[in-house]
Order: sequence, then C-alpha cells, then structure tokens
Amino acid sequence: MATLNTISKIIDAADVFAFIRILFIIYTHAIEYSTFQETKLYAQYATKELDKAKVSLEKLEKSKTDFISVAAHELKTPLTLIEGYASMIDEIVPSGISQEPIDVYLRGIKSGTRRLRDIVDDMIDVSLIDNNLLSLNFQPVWINRLLNLVTRELKQSILERRLTITIEDFPGSNEMIFGDGERLYQAFRNVIMNAVKFTPDGGSITISGRTLPGFIETVISDTGIGIDPQEHNRIFERFGRIGDVALHSSGKIKFKGGGPGLGLSITKGIIESHGGTIWVESQGYDEINCPGSTFHIFLPIRKSLPDDQSGKLFP
Repeated sequence: MATLNTISKIIDAADVFAFIRILFIIYTHAIEYSTFQETKLYAQYATKELDKAKVSLEKLEKSKTDFISVAAHELKTPLTLIEGYASMIDEIVPSGISQEPIDVYLRGIKSGTRRLRDIVDDMIDVSLIDNNLLSLNFQPVWINRLLNLVTRELKQSILERRLTITIEDFPGSNEMIFGDGERLYQAFRNVIMNAVKFTPDGGSITISGRTLPGFIETVISDTGIGIDPQEHNRIFERFGRIGDVALHSSGKIKFKGGGPGLGLSITKGIIESHGGTIWVESQGYDEINCPGSTFHIFLPIRKSLPDDQSGKLFP
C-alpha cells in the first residue's frame, strides 16, 4: 500500500493518460498492421487460386476446341463413305422399274447425310474461327444480291410457315464492296434462318439498313419470341441456344427448330473477320406477346482488295 502511494505521488494523472494514449496508438497500429498482413497473404493466396483456375479454364477451352476440330474431321471420313455408297446404290438401281422402297430409303439416307454434312461443316468453321485460321477470298459483292439469294433459297420454307420477308432497298445495299461472297452469304443466311426459326407461323421478317461513315449497316428484324437481355451476348458463343433445349422441335426451319447452336457464333466470326461487327436488340423472351428481335450487322465499305496485285483485276 505504501508502494502504491509512493508511485501515485511520482506519476500524476496527466502522465497516466499520456501513457495510455501511447499504448492505444501502438495497439491500433499493431492491429492495422496485422490486418494488412493477413489481407495481403489472403490476396496472394486468392490470386494464386485464380491463376490456377484461369489455367484450368484455358486448358478446358483448348480441349473443347481440339475436340470440336478432331470430331469434325473424324466424322467427315465415314460421312463421305456413306454419301459415296448411297450414290453407288442410286446408280445401280435400274431405271424405269418401280423401286419405291429403295427410293424412299435412299432419299432418307441423302437427307440425313446432308444434315450431318451441314453440322460437320459448321464444326470445322468454328474450329477455324477459334484458331484464327479462317481465310477470306475477297471479291466484288453486293449485299442486296446476297440477301435475295438467301430468301430465294428459303422460299419454300417461308411459304410453308406462312412467313413474310420484306427486303427494303436501303442505301448501300446495291453498292459494290469487296468481301468474301460465300462467307457473307453464309453469315446472312444464318441470321435470317435464326429469324425464321424463332418467328411463329404467320409472322414477318423485315430487312433494312443504312450507310454510316465507312460502314454499311444491315438490320434484320422479326416478330419472333425475342431474346432475354441476359442472353444477348451468349447467343453468339458456341452452342448458345435460346429457351429450353429440351422443348425444341427437330428441323432446321421449323418453329423453335433444333440445331447445334453454332450458326450465330460462325456469323460473328465471319463478320469480325471482315472488320465488321454484329449485335442484337430485343426487349426480352416472350412466346405469348412476341416482342421480336433486331440484328444489326456492320460491314466496312471496302473499295479495294487487301492484296494490291489482286486489286488490279477489279479496277
């Protein structure tokens, strides 16, 4: 007790509060430092885990790309054999003699092989695009001619579905530009077929556009079931699909017809390879009210070929 009284006489209250304040500052700094170090260690750990996940995803993505490429080429060989033997059978069947069962079987085989051939070709195109190996054969093209060719090919299907397709004469549609006509035809065909598949019977599809500085915009609008805003980017990815896959019907041009989900991904690759871009606008997915979808395709107004020597062929 005497000792405490002696200490209290030596240390006054101000010194005690000052000492406590210093201890509080040291304690607070220690807490902050330990928290910072712990957070830093956790961030380093999380970064390493994210790097591992990124590497795993890259390997998985490469495996998927490799699988698509290998599967496409492996399917191509037996498919060619089936087509060849079907043609041989067709040639040896005597003409002028009723061979109705054989004819039906052959038509079924040819129809199935054509459908499989389209899928295999799409898989090969996706593989080329993913590996930046898609080559373009530039030549003079006119957008309105490509659109007319597509609608002419789909004419019978459009009539069966009682759809109406209107191609407006928009600025730039009849202007000659340089591009890969076959690939651009494929791109426009994929988008228009997508509009056909997801527009109910009796609906309409309108193709219009305009010119912008350096670009020609083609707009393909439909009165279909629309696309959820969250799916606007995903539909351009490989195997991107709209709605419930289990509820899709078979057939390429039937309402909500099935398919591997590669068409729009290929279209995006083709358009971007030309230096253009594509995107979609839609209020949402609604099979009752059918808000529709609008695809915008921008293509550069290319007036010369990338190869100067080849450009001399088309002065």
